[in-house]
Amino acid sequence: MKQQRHIFILLAALSSILMRPAVAEELDPGYGNRFLQTHSPLVNAPGILEATFQHRFNQAVIEAGGTNLFGLDSGANIGLGLSLSPIKNLSFEVYRASTLGDYEFAAKWTALRPTKKVPVAIGLRAGANWMTKTEIEDNAGFFAQVLLSATLGERFTIAAAPTYVSNTPLFTDVWNVPLVLQFKMARSWYATGEYIFRNEDLANAKGQWSFAVEKAVYMHRFSVWIGNSGALTVDQQMAGDYLGGVRDSNIRLGFNIIRQFEVFSTP
Repeated sequence: MKQQRHIFILLAALSSILMRPAVAEELDPGYGNRFLQTHSPLVNAPGILEATFQHRFNQAVIEAGGTNLFGLDSGANIGLGLSLSPIKNLSFEVYRASTLGDYEFAAKWTALRPTKKVPVAIGLRAGANWMTKTEIEDNAGFFAQVLLSATLGERFTIAAAPTYVSNTPLFTDVWNVPLVLQFKMARSWYATGEYIFRNEDLANAKGQWSFAVEKAVYMHRFSVWIGNSGALTVDQQMAGDYLGGVRDSNIRLGFNIIRQFEVFSTP
């Protein structure tokens, strides 16, 4: 009787192991913490500190011509940011854009990571913007974003970021949906495009578009960027009112540099 009980326990344990669902293999979609200006649904691994440097020249290539080196002699909107992931699927970020002295404080949570079986990612991001170089009365506001992406064939990624912003330089209660398309050209080489719909309440406004070719190596990403808007923070982008309004589609130049540091390790 005792032996039969042991056999029953052993069979029950084996059955439990065999019937347990296999852990889905996680997919590396190629993108990191952000695409170009738009954040991705994913956060970095715990213990990673990420430094971001973004540079957007203000003068359009056609307007500048060769005399001003196609805009490289002009001023720029420069973004500096730090992001830290203290635990899995959660990160905190502070970011500053030079135009308007615009600070962005944010937290991001990855609700769903992509797997090879279900290559979909979902994240939530929320925070506040504070424009310190402006005399407008309402120079601060908050925002919330739902970050969505799907990766097809481990090569194409489609993403969207439905966004609400309470306050921008010229508007209040703004809704918009940045769209992203990324293509893995080769190992560690990516082509990424982003689009933000025009603000119908802004006269002669244009949709904001950007494109970049990116090279990713160990804990480092570098991209060469072109686009028609130098907006970097959420409140600068969503209403299309950066520098008074995005009203043309002339090409401007820029670049992104992202570097990661392991500041502590986790078990």
